[in-house]
Amino acid sequence: MKISGKILDVTNEPLYLTNITIITGGQSNKFGTVANEDGEFNLDNDIINEDSQFKISYQGFKPQFFKASELQNKTIKLEEDIIGLKEVIIRPKDKPKNIITKNQDNNIKQHLQKHKIAYAGLGGIVAIALIGLSIKKLK
Repeated sequence: MKISGKILDVTNEPLYLTNITIITGGQSNKFGTVANEDGEFNLDNDIINEDSQFKISYQGFKPQFFKASELQNKTIKLEEDIIGLKEVIIRPKDKPKNIITKNQDNNIKQHLQKHKIAYAGLGGIVAIALIGLSIKKLK
């Protein structure tokens, strides 16, 4: 038996890649198709009979269920499945500890100034290693 139809949202926009899945018989949840970019689908197979049940589903929309006999050039409109969440308020208990104060900023600058030769040497070693790797790759 062949089934076909078109899947739209409530504003008549096609729902590309909507799932059309058989949910009865030996192929339950293993056989189906998806809607194309125009929301259209076609499925023709011997395992489909008039009483085969199909689930039409799309992420974020309420699923709908139909018998194969009802899916003959049918236009189906899916409604959004909106779940309301309670309001969440996050308040810090104490002053955040990861904010750098002016004093800490000065301490960091002093540390970098004091150890700039060590950091420069480390940067030079990394540069030499990278140059060595790139030369190795060229060979």
